[in-house]
Amino acid sequence: MKYILFALFVSAIFISCKREVATSEIIEDYQIVSIKSGPENYRTIDSTRFKTFVETNRRIYEYASMENDSTYFYLFEKNINNDSVLKVIDVECKLVDSKKITFKNNEIILYKYSYNLIDEEDEEEDYYFSNEYGLIMSQSIAWTKANTLINEEEFKSIQDSILLNLYRFRGSYPPPNITESKN
Repeated sequence: MKYILFALFVSAIFISCKREVATSEIIEDYQIVSIKSGPENYRTIDSTRFKTFVETNRRIYEYASMENDSTYFYLFEKNINNDSVLKVIDVECKLVDSKKITFKNNEIILYKYSYNLIDEEDEEEDYYFSNEYGLIMSQSIAWTKANTLINEEEFKSIQDSILLNLYRFRGSYPPPNITESKN
């Protein structure tokens, strides 16, 4: 009898876990990326686990702590068929501009999103993002010399072009209205 109850218990866990996998498709296992952040003259470098996965009709980009706990550096969400909004944790950032660029002999679209909370000061930030690679970099609007570079070794050519405004992205000031998600 003990073995039957144990087998039923294990089966119930297996079935519930299997259902979870069916609703989330992992695109790739996590990879280690570097995050260099802060003002130019004082930057910190952290390593983080990065992975992307699909839930229902949205793609999630997760930059998580190396300690394998629930701490996130960043958590982004995008609807698969809609590039007009990038969700940063619970804040919807509106699309400012997009440019087609060539990177590693492939054409990708680089999106610029603006983060701005109404009635808050000094948190305004531009996120440069691609569907293929996730976050490329972010740049503070309030603190012009402060930015965050993701995998600088890999994305340096794109990041330098953004910082020198070679892509001619539209400006974010005044930033578009950003609303907190009601979900």
